[in-house]
Amino acid sequence: MFRRSVIKGLSRPARAFSTATLLMNSKVRAGVLLQRDPIVLQQAGGFEATCDKYFEWLEYISAEKFPRDFFFKRGSSAESKWMELENERASQWYFDPANKPAFKPIKKTIFGEDTGVDEDSGMDVSRLIEVQPRETDADKSGDVKSLERKLDRTLYLLVKDSKGEWGLPAGDVTGEEVLSEAARRNLKEICGSKMNVWMVGNGPVGHRKTADHTAFYIKGHILAGQAKTNDKHAADFKWATREEVEGTVSAEYWQSVKDMLSTV
Repeated sequence: MFRRSVIKGLSRPARAFSTATLLMNSKVRAGVLLQRDPIVLQQAGGFEATCDKYFEWLEYISAEKFPRDFFFKRGSSAESKWMELENERASQWYFDPANKPAFKPIKKTIFGEDTGVDEDSGMDVSRLIEVQPRETDADKSGDVKSLERKLDRTLYLLVKDSKGEWGLPAGDVTGEEVLSEAARRNLKEICGSKMNVWMVGNGPVGHRKTADHTAFYIKGHILAGQAKTNDKHAADFKWATREEVEGTVSAEYWQSVKDMLSTV
């Protein structure tokens, strides 16, 4: 009985990986879904902005009185800056105009002219923080190769092959390479070695199957540097948002990769 079960077990075909059917008649390629994460937060709008303002107002009216004299030197520029901000906050009343309380503006207590220089440190407080615009020069000029654009969106690296078709950087798997090794090598060959890239893991986040090959994509993040395509492997490159990727690649390609891309 035992001998019969062993022979029966050995005669069964070995269990294959789930991708065996997918790869049976296809060439395997490995690519990289390389992205630049958002640098600034997206601006809230509509209901989200109203909620943020409402909770900010609730926190303001329920807070205890701020001990100004304890934290600021009387008559200092830091005190005057705080009083300006407090006057602005207290004058805002968006949610219940009928019950708006009587507001008495705080009078500034400044000895001499306010020069904007902190009396304690001697530093020009107006130069400590310089607010930069959300729209960069790359946004204004439409430079799609720059990483300094669409700061509140995720950008993805696209390359144009010799046929003029856009897609994610990918190449063949050769020898005994595993997918992650082949993906790193292909990215370096196609886009150069001037990028500091962090790969999230060794497993693919998605794949694309065509008539002659199946491409698996490893997710990566660019930390520094810039792409410089090799003319032998790619004619051009660009950094694109999700919507720009959809408008650049073919409809069939988009259906294969859209679920790998972030909506942010």
